[in-house]
Amino acid sequence: MLGIYRSKYFMSFSGLNNTINEKQLFLDFQGGNHAVFDYFFDKYYQGLCVYAYRMLKSNSEAEDLVQDFFVRILENRATISIETSVKSYFIRSVHNRCLDNLAHQKVKINHEQFRLKMMSDDDLQEYPLLDSELTKQIDKAIQNLPDGIRETFMLNRFDGLSYQQIAKQENVSVKTIEYRISKALTILRKDLGDYLLFLLFVSRF
Repeated sequence: MLGIYRSKYFMSFSGLNNTINEKQLFLDFQGGNHAVFDYFFDKYYQGLCVYAYRMLKSNSEAEDLVQDFFVRILENRATISIETSVKSYFIRSVHNRCLDNLAHQKVKINHEQFRLKMMSDDDLQEYPLLDSELTKQIDKAIQNLPDGIRETFMLNRFDGLSYQQIAKQENVSVKTIEYRISKALTILRKDLGDYLLFLLFVSRF
């Protein structure tokens, strides 16, 4: 099911599933292969937005920060040196940007942010962004939704149908559709926590 919002770039590079390959891809990008930038953006953008949201607690600030991060990647690609993995580098960079943002706002770092700050490079490599662990977790949560609620949620979020269109298709009232979507989000919020935001991000594309 999640394949409906995976990009053509993600699919075309799907066989490259180890750190060495992604580091080589980044070198190719630095050498002028701009299609590889699209691969990294499509693979990591939504997950990084969720990561930033966990720290900033603002959808708009998280998106702005991650978009700016990718702009800087483009602008500074020639001078970037990645010693660990591309994934770890991306998370660490976004994390540090979030800390700068919080410090600028004079927001006290809470326990969760402190825990994230102390994550090692190995921890960052294992942190789920758009890898199989996260997609399986989301798939499982959606499949566990009650019948009717699951179908309605998927028609709205993935097929792009409006409440009115779904109500007409399923021969029920718009109020019923509103209830089903609200119920689905309540259940998914309980099962996915902050990763629900990832699902809402990707279902828009």
